Order: sequence, then structure tokens, then C-alpha cells
Amino acid sequence: MSRRLQYAISIFCLAVLLTACASSPPVRYFSLEPSALNYSGDEQGGILVGLGPLRMPDYLKRPQISTRISGTEVMVDEFARWAEPADQAVHRVVAANVDAELQGVVAVAYPYIDSVDLDYWVLGRIDRFNSDASGSVLLLVQWAVFDKQRQPVVAPRRARYEAAVASPGSPDAIVVAMNEALTLFSKDLAAALKEILPPTKP
Repeated sequence: MSRRLQYAISIFCLAVLLTACASSPPVRYFSLEPSALNYSGDEQGGILVGLGPLRMPDYLKRPQISTRISGTEVMVDEFARWAEPADQAVHRVVAANVDAELQGVVAVAYPYIDSVDLDYWVLGRIDRFNSDASGSVLLLVQWAVFDKQRQPVVAPRRARYEAAVASPGSPDAIVVAMNEALTLFSKDLAAALKEILPPTKP
């Protein structure tokens, strides 16, 4: 092969590579957010509730946003990614939501600081948390609440939450629906905690 032909082939390959790169859409980053962002300060002596760990399957902890295509097939979007690890985001959002729902309670997101002396723990597992081809987000979660002695004070339970995706296939709409599903879970969790927590001071 002549040098001229090798040079022409190299230029052609480079042009194809540059064209492919230029045609790829930019990567976009998304974050899960609490339902309420305005908080009042907590007084000292509040009840500390630890939120987590809520275990998640590894496929849900990928940086890409995933969609369940069928019962067994999951598609990941290489150009729509989480701005922070998804499992950390779930703990942060649910803790913030619960904190906003309950007066006199400080909800602390997992992982905890070693020196934090928690009064209650919310432990559980998320089995599914993504959108599907029908245009909805499904959150399947198992959880329970334990006291300082690690005794269950809210019995283990399973819960299912669904939220419609306004524009199926749109990462923006998927994340909004995921936030809605987490809000529903947070409200149920806060209601269960309210039943077992001592009354707050007037």
C-alpha cells in the first residue's frame, strides 16, 4: 500500500470519527430533589431519625438513568445521568421530605456520622425504582423502623408507589415522576413515624 493511499485512508477515518463525535448529543445531568426546600431551624433536643440504609440493586446505582423496557430488560440512557450517586440521592431526598413533615424531628440521611446518637432507624430495601415503557415510574420498597435497642417499632412492610411520566421517554419528566414517587413514600413513612414518636412540646 502506497504512502499516499495510507494517508488518504487515515484522513478518511479521522473525518468519520470527528463526524460521529460531532453528531453525539451532549450528556445531561439530573438530580432528585425534596418536595419542600424551605425549612425552619430545628431546636436542640429534637428526636433523631436515621433514614437508611435503604439497599438498592446495583443496576439502579448506575450513573445513567434507566428505563425498564420489559419484565427483564433494562435500558440505560448514556446521555442522561445522575448528578450524584442515585442511592445517596434517594436517602437525601426522603430524609429531607420526612424532616419537613414532622415537627421536632431531625431526619438524618445515611451514611451517618459515627458520633450521631440516633433514636430511631428506618431500614429497608428498594427493589425497583425506574420508569417503564407504559409511561410511569414504579417504586417498590420494603421498610421497617427500629428503636435504640434495635427492636422493631414499625413492623416490616411492603409498599408500591406509582407516578405518571408527563412525557414518556423524556429524562426531565422521568425525574419529576421519580420525585413524586419518593414524596408519596416519604408521606407514608412520616405518618407511620408520627404514630410512634412521643408528642412534641407545645
